[in-house]
Amino acid sequence: MTKKAHVPERKSELIVQKVGDEAVVYDPASHRAHSLSRSASLVFEQLDGRQDLASVARVVGKALGPGPHQKIVGTAVNELAAADLLRPGAALPRRSVLRGIAAGLVPVVVSIAVPPAAHAQSCAGPGDPCTVPGFQGECCYGLSCFDFGSGDIHCVAPVF
Repeated sequence: MTKKAHVPERKSELIVQKVGDEAVVYDPASHRAHSLSRSASLVFEQLDGRQDLASVARVVGKALGPGPHQKIVGTAVNELAAADLLRPGAALPRRSVLRGIAAGLVPVVVSIAVPPAAHAQSCAGPGDPCTVPGFQGECCYGLSCFDFGSGDIHCVAPVF
């Protein structure tokens, strides 16, 4: 009986935008964005769950030219798995990462948190509700939070 080749697969719910040879991947479940270098992007594109790592390495080799493509693929798979962009169980043994790092072949995956749109609002405008009377921090510039009584608190321009 032969051992089945390792076939990692990217998550299906991700939003991917190509930017030149690189890619930006957004995971709506975790609200995280990931910037993939050229080599990481090439590997990520091929991880469809049908191709084994040797096939992925051949495709990457055609795009990148001469080099140790199996190590590049192994390192990229581990970085993508660590960024939670692949289905569970996709990571390779740790020694694959160490060999790739020793060879200086570190595909780059940079991740940042992206707040949900509701958290991105920068300030409350005139007449918008606010929570701390006298405080200007949640109201837009030039406005203050004012309590009109009976729980009616809104951002207003100060009257001089």
